[in-house]
Amino acid sequence: MPVEQCTQAKAKLERAKQRRHGLLKELTEDEAKLAHLRAQAHPDASAVAAQERVVALDRRFLETAEDDVGSLEDLVHALCDDLP
Repeated sequence: MPVEQCTQAKAKLERAKQRRHGLLKELTEDEAKLAHLRAQAHPDASAVAAQERVVALDRRFLETAEDDVGSLEDLVHALCDDLP
């Protein structure tokens, strides 16, 4: 049973890392879009504001994903470190 719990925790950790990676990629892309909008000769204020909200949400989601990864890493250590 402990080995199964360890294996499941490692799988969850891997999925959380993949999710975090995907969210980081989205944040990078959305920040680039925001920079592009701001760099235009006559930036559309509503488009810039909307993209700023998207970037802010991306950052919050990424922060949550990073917390999840940290918690799962702790869980993996707790479940797996003492196993043979």
